[in-house]
Amino acid sequence: MSQSPFFSIIIPTYNRQKLIADTISSVLNQTFSDFEIIIVDDGSTDNTKTFIEKTFQDKVRLVSIPNSERGKARNTGTAIAKGKYIYFLDSDDLIYRTHLQEAFSFIQNHNQPEWIFQEYEFLNKLTRRKSPIQYDRETAIKSLVSEGNFMSCHGVFLRKDIADAHPFEENREMAGSEDYALWLRLAARYPLLINHKVTSALVQHDDRSVFNFAPEKLIKRKELMLKTVLDDKEVQSQFGTFMPALKSNTYSYISLHLAMIKSKRRSISYFIKSLKASPGSILNRRSRAILKHLIS
Repeated sequence: MSQSPFFSIIIPTYNRQKLIADTISSVLNQTFSDFEIIIVDDGSTDNTKTFIEKTFQDKVRLVSIPNSERGKARNTGTAIAKGKYIYFLDSDDLIYRTHLQEAFSFIQNHNQPEWIFQEYEFLNKLTRRKSPIQYDRETAIKSLVSEGNFMSCHGVFLRKDIADAHPFEENREMAGSEDYALWLRLAARYPLLINHKVTSALVQHDDRSVFNFAPEKLIKRKELMLKTVLDDKEVQSQFGTFMPALKSNTYSYISLHLAMIKSKRRSISYFIKSLKASPGSILNRRSRAILKHLIS
């Protein structure tokens, strides 16, 4: 590995022994070679750490920390990274062979911007079905603020100075929404450039099931995320007109998940909050889904 690579690939992991080999291999198989791989083991209780040491040895830098959740794990990797750009890859996702080359070319052609988003696709390993995530550059920020987080970490490249200045929130109660909070803070400060080349995949598996959540934790993390963003003066300054939509989207997200597990009374409560924040949201797709679950 280079002593001053262009990319630092940071892979936080927790109990992913069965999945992480494919992820690491997808990085090692890149056509672009100027990168380092930093694995941050977030207190795994299975054999993830031993497996990585035995299988990949000097091909990666392995750091172990007590279980602290993904925000802390990513920040730990950033702190020791040597690359010009930081790239966060979850330990169950995949990048295709030209992923880093495409990102490098895009970054060079756009004067090394603060951050970029490279589009990806969802991959269902059972059906092999692929569903690309694609957004128009002009409407991406509005969609991000008012419609929710479409930017998985493995689509985002951050310049090192930007990653250092804007770390992830480390409050473990916000785990699962810390990335969204960061994207909103960054979007309020720096232009977001989008590369429409689809060169990576978010892999769908059982642990990512929409039914695999603890209601109280979901409510806590979404409300913490909302408070963190609303407390950011730059976000308020840049996106103030979108704040009702952000609130509505957050509350409707909670409402839908509660409705899916038949917690109807609480779902209705958050649905009402959503409509109060943005009455027009009654016409959107999620509201229809909430109502469908509530009456079924």
